[in-house]
Amino acid sequence: MRCFRFTAVLLTAIVLLSSPGESFAARTKRIKIKSVMFEGNNAFSDRRLTRVIISKPSRLFSRSYYRSEIFEDDIKALELFYRQNGYLEATVPSHSVQIDSTRYTASIEIGIEEGKLTLVEGIAVLGNIVYGDEVLRSKIILKSGDPFQRKKIDNSTVALLTHYANNGYLNAEIKPDIKINTETKTALVDFYVTENKQFKIDNVSLTGLDKTRSRVVTRELLFHRGEVINYSRLLESQRNIYMTGLFQSVFVRPVIPAAGDSSKKDVLVEVKENMTGEFNVAVGYGSVERARTKVEVFNNNLRGTALKLGVTGKISFVDYGLMTSFTNPWTFGLPLRTDVNLFTEFKDEPGYDLKRHGGRIVVGRKFRRNINATVTYRQERTILSNIRVSTIPKDVKTNIRSLKLDLIRDTRDNLFNPSRGTYYEISNEMGGFVTDKIDAFFRVIGRAKFFTQIGSKTVLASAVELGWMDAQGGIMKIPLQERFYAGGPASLRAFEYEKVGPLDRRRVPIGGKLKFVWNPVELRQTIYNMVGGALFVDVGNVWSKPEDVEFKDLRVSLGTGLRINTPIGLARLDYGFNPTPKKDESRGHIYFSMGHAF
Repeated sequence: MRCFRFTAVLLTAIVLLSSPGESFAARTKRIKIKSVMFEGNNAFSDRRLTRVIISKPSRLFSRSYYRSEIFEDDIKALELFYRQNGYLEATVPSHSVQIDSTRYTASIEIGIEEGKLTLVEGIAVLGNIVYGDEVLRSKIILKSGDPFQRKKIDNSTVALLTHYANNGYLNAEIKPDIKINTETKTALVDFYVTENKQFKIDNVSLTGLDKTRSRVVTRELLFHRGEVINYSRLLESQRNIYMTGLFQSVFVRPVIPAAGDSSKKDVLVEVKENMTGEFNVAVGYGSVERARTKVEVFNNNLRGTALKLGVTGKISFVDYGLMTSFTNPWTFGLPLRTDVNLFTEFKDEPGYDLKRHGGRIVVGRKFRRNINATVTYRQERTILSNIRVSTIPKDVKTNIRSLKLDLIRDTRDNLFNPSRGTYYEISNEMGGFVTDKIDAFFRVIGRAKFFTQIGSKTVLASAVELGWMDAQGGIMKIPLQERFYAGGPASLRAFEYEKVGPLDRRRVPIGGKLKFVWNPVELRQTIYNMVGGALFVDVGNVWSKPEDVEFKDLRVSLGTGLRINTPIGLARLDYGFNPTPKKDESRGHIYFSMGHAF
């Protein structure tokens, strides 16, 4: 038995030591890729080719390890990449992997022979009758003289099919035919078209409706009976219905009509309803609010009309409140969303205690897919007590009636954890527009956010906010709760909550008329599964009046953070460092909260 065990161990060692391409160390410990070098590439940079392969060089927050089977696939991927971009004779004739068994690293060198580029000599469309050559050529992405790229041919085929499908020719066929001259390195591309029949809409059928009224679905449709079928409108209608939030699934598709008319199609709308009732309980913790709880009760489809009615209660160490809400997604039969909120709340702010009750009416309209405009009327009565601001020694009562206009363009791929896209917002609010007896002010705020994905695990984010407000009689006529403040987990993270900007002699924030907060860089990096890290820079301040603004007043926050993407939301722990602390300011602050800072 001992002899058998020794023989097995010896054979295993021989196999490991004799395996080509990897040392014994590579078999016993993962080998980190140190570098990847390319030789012979002229058409594409090293950086572009690195994006094609999986075996990338390791970075600060992204480790990459060498595996021979993956590297073999990378070689094939490089050859395929070149051929898809017109270098039909490109090969990877040589490559080497140098493994340092003491440092457990690998250095990779890849030799490339690109060959000559094949160009498109001519493009033709054949078999078309309904649409002329010029119309169809305008849909083709590939042009004469371009590099021969199969992806552009595929995209052009899809564009031609989409054009026909959007004009009722659901069964149109497009077949590209490619002729390559290997001697002259040129290609001829012909698109053969079979148009077949054009279809119109016969009947529109709805299935799956139980509680929801049919008009809630039909008003979201962008097509009508008797029209020529536009396939893109079917898909957009499907999206509109799903975005109501009333259905688990939605399918809109053409089917053969029961009447058997070969020139028509029925359109079938299939839905699966969501539950109308919703009860949510959330418990969390934040550095400002500390422990907090929120309870929500909603009816999202009141009597099957898509009207939404809800009640929300919240409580934490610094605030508590109750709000009722009512939403009508179609107001007066028009695609105008109306939200009505009635609320009462208490907040313990750094400079005062606030108790208010009132309501808001918000009417909004979506223009295209990413642009939204809203008009908000706000009326509330506020009592400020326990005021710590030395310039306002007594309790204050204010009445706010304001009208605000918001315009938003949002292309983010995710509202809560975006990796791509932009967000722009401009808002103008006028308080006291009804009567001079009501607190009067004017406020304008502009916001912009930018998100770019770098690689598969890194997101570069940036944001800026600029706000200005004024009132007849100066800042003292602007209620404390309406002024601008900065500092804390959502703005300048190296400073105390709302302590950036004008302070009284006891270091109590008094707010200002001008606010500028810039987050020039926040690098968000996934470390492992749902755990991530961040590096960030915050810059900004708040001023009592615009003429006080000086460049030297800008406060800077440098920091790092930890992110955990939990099922209930993103948990965020940030440490902001203050490089230039003033008297009574600390060197930094730690904040814990939910969701990104912006």
